[in-house]
Amino acid sequence: MQHHSNKPGSDPRVHLKTSKHQACPECFRSKETCICGKVKSFATHLRVIILQHPQEQYKLLNSARLANQILENSKVLVGLSWPNFKGVAGENEQPSNWGILYLKSGGPQSSKPCRVFGRNKKPLDDTSFLRGIVALDGSWKQAKTLWWRNPWFLKLNRITLNPAHPSLRGQTKQEGLSTIEAIALALNCLGEQKAVSSYMFEQYEQLIIRSV
Repeated sequence: MQHHSNKPGSDPRVHLKTSKHQACPECFRSKETCICGKVKSFATHLRVIILQHPQEQYKLLNSARLANQILENSKVLVGLSWPNFKGVAGENEQPSNWGILYLKSGGPQSSKPCRVFGRNKKPLDDTSFLRGIVALDGSWKQAKTLWWRNPWFLKLNRITLNPAHPSLRGQTKQEGLSTIEAIALALNCLGEQKAVSSYMFEQYEQLIIRSV
């Protein structure tokens, strides 16, 4: 499945964008590479909310909309800040029942593909209480901006990812992953059907990586 170099380094295509005037209003890709209607969708127990940095919407290698089309129980919100958790997830949701994806940057790596830490920073073995996950869509710098502008992120449990394999596209950091890869890894770790994560990886490679 891996067809890029394993050496860390940003994919030279990372800054390529679709023209806003030629982009599909649903998937934000050009008519030639539109992914609408090309994938099947899956129902998952966990809800998935993708918070997308505005500068990511039209990037050709962006995978947030593909993840959204595959996952029935998901949505994409574009912006830099949201007032609070319930404004994002809904009035009936509690932040203690949600986790936010956190890709480790350097430091000692766990042997586990992912671990869930409570708000007290202690690891949690039982994650059956989780109702949903929040994923940030953006570069490392953009993700830091989103963390800084949304202090309510700290009210969520933290899901740290430790990928065993490099991303399908070149990343500036060895442990980097695309948004769809991070979500797929997390869903697999949290007990969703393996078919879901496998399909997400496959479609990302076919519809995004190979189409650019």
